[in-house]
Amino acid sequence: MKKLPIGLLTVMLCGLLAGCSGNGGPQQNAEMKAPEAMTEAKQQAEANPTTEAAAAEAAKGQETAKPETVKLRVAYHPNFGGNNLYITAEKNGFFEEEGLIVEPVKFTAGPQEIAAMVAGDVDIGYIGHGATFLAVQRQVNVFLTEFLGNGDELLTYKESGITSLEDLKGKTIATAPGTSGETVLKLALEKAGLSRDDVRIVNMDAAGMVAAIVAKKVDACTLWPPQTSEVRKTMGEENVVRLTTIGDFRDQFAFPGHWVVTPKYMDAHPDVMVRFSRAMLKAMDYRKEHPEETAENVAEFIDAPLDGVVAEMNNIDLFDADYCYQVMTDKTAAKWYDALQNLYVQDGKVEKTVPVEEWFCPQFAKEAYESLHK
Repeated sequence: MKKLPIGLLTVMLCGLLAGCSGNGGPQQNAEMKAPEAMTEAKQQAEANPTTEAAAAEAAKGQETAKPETVKLRVAYHPNFGGNNLYITAEKNGFFEEEGLIVEPVKFTAGPQEIAAMVAGDVDIGYIGHGATFLAVQRQVNVFLTEFLGNGDELLTYKESGITSLEDLKGKTIATAPGTSGETVLKLALEKAGLSRDDVRIVNMDAAGMVAAIVAKKVDACTLWPPQTSEVRKTMGEENVVRLTTIGDFRDQFAFPGHWVVTPKYMDAHPDVMVRFSRAMLKAMDYRKEHPEETAENVAEFIDAPLDGVVAEMNNIDLFDADYCYQVMTDKTAAKWYDALQNLYVQDGKVEKTVPVEEWFCPQFAKEAYESLHK
């Protein structure tokens, strides 16, 4: 698992922790003095009969302060990036701690998922960067950024005779519209000095592309894990040629994976947004400390080979809660999203850019993080 530098966060966290350290005393010493403290408390209660009643009332108030139970329909994708944070939060009771009952709903592409969200069939969901143009169109808002992706690839096979991006001219290429794979294809063609008119593009879903490339009915395709591992396993590693990957364009763009929600649901349920974000931030830190367990849980959840899941995990720059908080509050993520929307304008997916703050909403992650670091 790749670790990202924390950088500026050191100064920020020192300030947060220094100002909120009132409960930071040694736990062991407090426990050792418990009997003496109990005796003293008993004497005070006898001297003041209202003390015990007041304490009981305070305890009752704490019990009633538990969050109201809320049921959420949450969209996930059947790959490591698309569900690892969800399954980590679910397995470790982080949703339960926040009073959330989550029903997972499977999708294989962002556009279909967002259509379901707009229709009210899903409340919150994960999408990759490919479908983020729908946030620019104001169909959804991005509220939690959890990693940067490197896994999308443009693949061919030895018998195709394609050895470079320039060789794609006149070839048939399969891609899934509105996905990160389509973004890879756009950037690859531009790098080769080609346009979409120079190639034949056929639209397919991920399963269709796997079948087409294995049967050699297309010359190349854009895929992401775990389908990339499936192609290599079926065709043989030595027969698959990777022409480029999304990571090859990191000097121009960052490609985040993130969680989205419709503006309507977000505005109606701000408290749920904070609680969900808090559960996910806890999951980020647990994922960082338990990468093997995380991969095993994902493999079991999506019924996929563990080696393929591990390969995808190792090809993603995963955030912990500290780094997530940093990039979402210091404008770093906002700059990533602004660059992406300019890419969408160039590609004709949106007519014009809009202020990032209209669809990138870091306030829930900020509040959730700061509540965990009081």
